[in-house]
Amino acid sequence: MAHCMLYLSILLTLVSLLQSSHAVDYVVSNNAGNTTGGARFNNEIGEAYSKQMLSSATDFIWRIFWQTNAADRKNTQKVSLFIDNMDGVAYAINGEIHVSATT
Repeated sequence: MAHCMLYLSILLTLVSLLQSSHAVDYVVSNNAGNTTGGARFNNEIGEAYSKQMLSSATDFIWRIFWQTNAADRKNTQKVSLFIDNMDGVAYAINGEIHVSATT
């Protein structure tokens, strides 16, 4: 369970770095579904909850930085979350968040 909380806190931190536009499409891909961490992601967090958290984190950032209209926000159409079988914990680049399924 500690790893799930770690993943969620990393996810929220990384999303906070991404400023999005109002109509953001959130995409979640588990590329490590056949690993222990990938299966755990599916069973304990899941795609629907991840999308909900991405949206909630985006709304939170907009409120914190007083970005009340679209002109104040970076125009990002899509934010993708990838659960990968990789070394390291997580990184974000160009609207993509990559989280390691390795425990």
